[in-house]
Amino acid sequence: MKTLTIFLLATSLLMFSSLLMGQILTSEDVDVYTDIVFDIADGHELLLDIAVPKYLKSPAPAIVDIPGGAWRKVEKKAEDAVFYARHGFIGISITHRTSDVAVFPAAVHDCKTAIRWVRANAGKYNIDPNRIGVTGVSSGGHLATLLGTSGGDEYLEGDGDFQKFSSEVQAVVNHFGPTDFLQNYSPESKNTPPALFIGGDLADNKEKVRLANPITYIDSTDPPIWIGHGELDGMVPIAQSEILFDALKEANVPSKFVKVRNADHMYFRHKWDEEISPTIAELYQHTIDWFMQSLGTPDINFSAIPPKESRSAEELKQYSLFYRLTITLPGHTEDSYCNGQFFIRSGGEILAKGMISLKDFSMKKNRVFQKQVTFLSTNLSDKLILWNFRGEIFDSDMDILFEPGQLQNETFDADITGVGFDIIIDSDRSIKVNKKVFRN
Repeated sequence: MKTLTIFLLATSLLMFSSLLMGQILTSEDVDVYTDIVFDIADGHELLLDIAVPKYLKSPAPAIVDIPGGAWRKVEKKAEDAVFYARHGFIGISITHRTSDVAVFPAAVHDCKTAIRWVRANAGKYNIDPNRIGVTGVSSGGHLATLLGTSGGDEYLEGDGDFQKFSSEVQAVVNHFGPTDFLQNYSPESKNTPPALFIGGDLADNKEKVRLANPITYIDSTDPPIWIGHGELDGMVPIAQSEILFDALKEANVPSKFVKVRNADHMYFRHKWDEEISPTIAELYQHTIDWFMQSLGTPDINFSAIPPKESRSAEELKQYSLFYRLTITLPGHTEDSYCNGQFFIRSGGEILAKGMISLKDFSMKKNRVFQKQVTFLSTNLSDKLILWNFRGEIFDSDMDILFEPGQLQNETFDADITGVGFDIIIDSDRSIKVNKKVFRN
């Protein structure tokens, strides 16, 4: 039996961070400022979102989050900034020029400009300019690590605004970012994300690649760096983090490397029925712990925080939704099947979850799973709801086991009656997972 695994990312990894326990503030305790222009580079506005806790006794460390997206699709998110602010940090989510707009070192220049902007505006947003951390996933992890190791490098500094301020950072958290493009990557391909980022074949641009590699700049003065990586990452090989960790140890840079069992890229489970370890919640607690250890704990005036009214039964509303999954595939035989799991979630609250089991695809009715769920929750109107599918689909005609994973989201309104997916597998082995939102 052949197996094809498909991982489809539809939202930011930090959306899972709401699972974390221990957040000490609520969203009501945070001021959020969005779409701030921190620079204009070659006519492109560079934007950031910033979240500031309301009850700080003194200026707090700032955490700058660089979005992932293969240097090609960069979407800042205010909720990512709020996540750090709820732990007392000043949270900042930034953009940078993507590789289809400007190739390396443009993105690095933009990120360093953002750090200088943070220092230039430290007084306005209650930031301690001597305590700035940076983090990112995938390509964002690469840029975060490069900012950490290349402090003071003139080539990577760029000519953006706020040049009298330093772009150096004091702590780094890198989730599965590339670190050495000439190892574990095909140097001949022009269309891989690293080649598009560099602007040509890696083999033909070795000096440029060297300058884009975070390991190039490692020395004993680098800030503490935490690394997390899925052991079964099929997009950024875990060897990329092993190379980085070994180089950091050799240079005596404080560092920690966490290998995530059963995890593919973005910490997705490699097999739908295997749990990753550490969990997403534990990994983001590692992130917070590392920044607190490296930058210091924010000083919050807890006595100034007004008490929150408890959620009474009268505030809860009853909702009824259905989750629907349909399967289309060539193998309409009694030997084809689908097994999986689903959830419906809003914020950190799981509204519904369950197992999926469809057997004997010779009958059309057996290719559809639908479950009606009723639950109590606070008012969901205008809130983001998320739902997923993770599982396996066996097509007997092709003798192939597909393992698709999908996560989608929608802003909830009263007309929504159900959510789910249509999964379509063609005879050419291609697979499509279409988002479905059902309304009155």
